[in-house]
Amino acid sequence: MKRLVTLVVLFFLALGASAQQSKIPTILEIAEIEENDETVLSVFNMPNDEGNHYYLSVGTLGIGDEIFQIQFDPLFNLFIPLGSTLDEALETLQTIKAVLKEPKGTSIQMEGCFAAAFPNDHLETVTITRPNVVLGKKLMFSLERDGYIRATHVSNMNLSGIISSVKFYRKIHPKE
Repeated sequence: MKRLVTLVVLFFLALGASAQQSKIPTILEIAEIEENDETVLSVFNMPNDEGNHYYLSVGTLGIGDEIFQIQFDPLFNLFIPLGSTLDEALETLQTIKAVLKEPKGTSIQMEGCFAAAFPNDHLETVTITRPNVVLGKKLMFSLERDGYIRATHVSNMNLSGIISSVKFYRKIHPKE
């Protein structure tokens, strides 16, 4: 959460410095998973006049290839649209998690948004792969840019935790 707030503040400072007017969206945090005081996964709602829009933030992406990634970009995050209801959000999260049950090397593609602070309308194809790791189950979320791969890894434990948190949130907010 601290990281998200810091990113939002930096983004707004950059907007103010460029003298652009923009509509700042409302972001309602639903669930988050932290490791070492750093948010690694979060699900949030970004409602607007058209209704609710749920997103999964998988955090910042490294740059490199399929094996080696360097983390250097603290502003841009990868957001996966989950749907306009909590049921749709949970269904999309379960679809993502189902890749963990497939053989190593299996991948699916979904639409995602790689943007600063919060998602926008520019969607691109994100590949979600079960990489060939020796220990544990992980998913790799990746984009290809200029011959490089921008990627991050999400553990089974963190993905299961975020799904459980969203299910709990749905139980206490049944009308949402």
